[in-house]
Amino acid sequence: MRRRLLEAPLEPVGQFADASNATLLVRLRDRDPRDLATIAADLGREPAVEDLAPDDLAVYKPQRGERPLWDFPTGTLHAREVAAFEISDALGWDLVPTTVRREDGPFGIGSLQRFVPHDPQQHYFWLLEHGEPAVIGQLMTMVVFDLVIDNADRKGGHVLLEQPTSPTPPDAVAPRVRLVDHGVSLSTEFKLRTVGWHFAGEPVPAALTAAVAALAEQLEERLLPRLVGLLSAPEVAVLADRLRRLGDLEAFPQPHGERPFPWPLL
Repeated sequence: MRRRLLEAPLEPVGQFADASNATLLVRLRDRDPRDLATIAADLGREPAVEDLAPDDLAVYKPQRGERPLWDFPTGTLHAREVAAFEISDALGWDLVPTTVRREDGPFGIGSLQRFVPHDPQQHYFWLLEHGEPAVIGQLMTMVVFDLVIDNADRKGGHVLLEQPTSPTPPDAVAPRVRLVDHGVSLSTEFKLRTVGWHFAGEPVPAALTAAVAALAEQLEERLLPRLVGLLSAPEVAVLADRLRRLGDLEAFPQPHGERPFPWPLL
């Protein structure tokens, strides 16, 4: 998927109207080279998203569409999206959908992320109430991940339950939680704002801290080369310090800081 995201021809499909920065749905046209006009002619109507193959869709966030923020360097949000994926992948947690930096997007350089088919009603709060144990375990992993990247905006709607695109057998693997929207993370200053405080005080699963500690020990080989050009040297240094400290985390923390919860929560 990474190669497709880096190389496939792109065609804009539409824009996510509720996003604070320019966020577009695009088609990868390497498998189906038809443009939307041709698809519309074949269908006899304007195509809906449901008419398009989910595996051919991606979410594109161009740098030129980023809203300037006072507390993050201008033009860096798309790079933080990519860095969050690289960290999730290096930890082996498969939380963040494959995300790359695309140099030749329709509106210039930006992040390009695999589209996740999902039901918007099945967000973090719904999963807490209805999720099976395997899903709850993934939400615990999410909390540690947000501590690692110091996520400044983990809303409930940024937590997706991926919907299968084809029928699955009864013994299929557990549903997968996917995390999106990480543009305001990985600062040099503490900014953690998250909905994920429900596990506060509970012990952190040993497998999670072991993964963090292992990455901290092998940082130069496993992660730093993947962050070149995405984060500044001070940001990488602070990330390394967080990894070292969180490798010893025994219990999920209580809400702390001036603004521990995002707004809105969804």
